[in-house]
This record gives sequence, structure tokens and C-alpha cells, in this order.
Amino acid sequence: MNKNKFFSTQMIVEAGLMLALAVILAQFKLYKMPQGGSISLKLLPLMIFAIRWGAPAGMIVGALFGVITLIIKPEIIHHIQVILDYPLPSALMGLAGITFLDNKYEFKGYIPFIVLSYVLRLVVHFLSGIIYFAQYTPEGMSPAYYSFVYNITYLGPELLIFLVFISLFWKYITSILTKQI
Repeated sequence: MNKNKFFSTQMIVEAGLMLALAVILAQFKLYKMPQGGSISLKLLPLMIFAIRWGAPAGMIVGALFGVITLIIKPEIIHHIQVILDYPLPSALMGLAGITFLDNKYEFKGYIPFIVLSYVLRLVVHFLSGIIYFAQYTPEGMSPAYYSFVYNITYLGPELLIFLVFISLFWKYITSILTKQI
């Protein structure tokens, strides 16, 4: 929302704060999946940053979060899998910074792009699941079906929790979006 200057000091400071907050929130999991993935509010600061500074900046900060997550708790099978599981899905969360409304302070304008960011994240994790984690598929089940069900099990509830949380606090969040440090 506030696009003074790309990579301004204020933007960089806010990016650092939101990254730190996302890393901290990632430690508080509401539910943890057995082979990776969890339900938490870790993406909330990244989406607020994307809404405040726009999708390009949000995607950069999201990718940085993915790299930080990779450093903190890596699970490396293949170099392409690393991209599919870490920086790419986190970068896609930056799409939450797009709105179809002229009024940038209306939450409903962001909803389709928040949902789109989660759908694209699901697609990326789904592909990683069927390509690199098919060995976890129960016998007699399709790896594609298993990957979809596995990933939707935590991404779906996380999206719903996020939409409820941000809609409840949107009035407060909009005051943050316009506040200058």
C-alpha cells in the first residue's frame, strides 16, 4: 500500500522484522504433518508485508523466508526439490499483495489473490510430493492422489485460519499499513 521507493531503508527494515516474526511464528505449530508441512501463522507477516509493499517486494521477502527455512530445517533430496519446497512456495505468498479494487484498504479485494497464492503453493508442493516423495505413498494409492490429499490437509486449514484471522483484524492491520516508522 505504501510504495514510497522500492528497497528503501524503511522497506528493508520492515522486511527484516516481518521475516523475524515469520521465523518465530513458524515455531508455534497448530498441527505438524509427519513428512513436513504444518499449520501455523508463519505466513501472516509475509502477507501483510506483501499487502503493504506490493507483490514484487512480497515475493522477494517470501523467497528469503523460504531460504531461511531451508537453512534452519533442511530436507534435501534433490536441488529442484529444494526450490519446489522452500523459496518458490514462500515467494508465491507475495501474490497476496495484489488487489482487484481501486481502494487498497478493502480486504475483499485481496481475497482472490490470497487464495490464488495458496492454490499455487499447493500446486508446487503437490508436484514436489509426486516427484520426490512418492515413496511415502501408501500401497495401492496413487502418488498424485496422496500428494494432493497430504498437502491440502494442512494448506487448506491454514488458508481458512489465515482468512478468518486477517478479516477479524483487518481494521487494525490497515492502520499498520499506512503508519510510517
